Amino acid sequence: MEPRRLEHFLAVAEEGGFTRAATRLHMVQSGVSASIRSLERELGVDLFERTTQHVELTEAGRALIPEARRVLGAVRQAKQVVTEVREGVRGAFSFGILHSLTPRSVLAALAAFRAEHPYVQVQLAAPDPAAATSHAARIRDGELDLAVLVITGPVRDLRLHALHTETVALACALDHPLAASGRAAVTLEEAAGLDLIEFPVGWGVRAAVDRAFAAAGLAERSTRVELGDLSTVIDLVRYRTGCAFVPASLAERTRDLRFLAIEPHPPRYQVVLATRPGGPPSATAAQFLDRCLRLGRAA
Repeated sequence: MEPRRLEHFLAVAEEGGFTRAATRLHMVQSGVSASIRSLERELGVDLFERTTQHVELTEAGRALIPEARRVLGAVRQAKQVVTEVREGVRGAFSFGILHSLTPRSVLAALAAFRAEHPYVQVQLAAPDPAAATSHAARIRDGELDLAVLVITGPVRDLRLHALHTETVALACALDHPLAASGRAAVTLEEAAGLDLIEFPVGWGVRAAVDRAFAAAGLAERSTRVELGDLSTVIDLVRYRTGCAFVPASLAERTRDLRFLAIEPHPPRYQVVLATRPGGPPSATAAQFLDRCLRLGRAA
C-alpha cells in the first residue's frame, strides 16, 4: 500500500470532495480519482459513496481514517530519523499550542530553539473550537508530535510532563458590585448566582470549575454564555456581560479587571506538555521538549 494513496484518501475525506482535495494536493482531479480507485481495488472495498451531488465515506472509509493517519505519521517519523542522521538537527515536527494558555516559558523555548536551529520547521497547530478532535487525540493519531494540554485528571495513552499548576479565579468588571465591595474572595455558592461567561464543557478551566462545583454539592449555576476563546471572554467581562472563571495568573497582566479568589478550595488544573508514551518521535522534537522543560523549571 503506497503512503501517497493514503494521503490522497485523507485529503478527500477531510475536504469532503475530489475537487477540493485536488486543490489541496496540487493535483488534477482525475489523478486523485485514479489514486483512490487504485486504493479501493487494493483493499477490495469502496471507501466513498459517490453521487453527482456529493461524496460520503463508507463504513470502511470511516474505519480507515485513524489507521491512515497512524501510517502516515510513522512514515514521517522514519523520514525524520534518516534526515537527522544524515544532516544533524534538521527536519520538522508538529507542536500543538493553546489559545492564550500556552505558558510563556514554552513560547520562549520555541523562540530560542528556532534561533539555534533555523533549518528546523516547527508546524504549529492551535485547537479548532468547531472540531471534535483534541490535541490529545491528535497526538495519539500521530498528527502531532507534542502539545500543550490543560488537564484536571488522568489522561490515557500519553506521556505527560508537568509545567505548572494553575489556580482559577473569578474575573469581574471594576464597577461590578463584587469589585466595589472591596472583597478579595468569593465562594462558589455566591458565584453560582452570578451571570457567568464560561468555557465549553471539556476545556481545562471549565473542567476544574465543574469538579469544584460537584465537590461542593452545587448542581446549578447561572451560565449566560459559553465561549471557547479567552480573549473574547475577557472582553465580555470588560463590557459587563457577566463574570468569568479564568486562570488566576491573568491578574498579573490584566489591570482593567478585578480578580477575586475562590474560597475555601479554589479550582485548580495542570498545564502539561504531552507526547506519545515512548516520547517524541524524533531527536529534534525531543531536544525541543528538553528545552521547554529546562526553561519551565527555571521560570
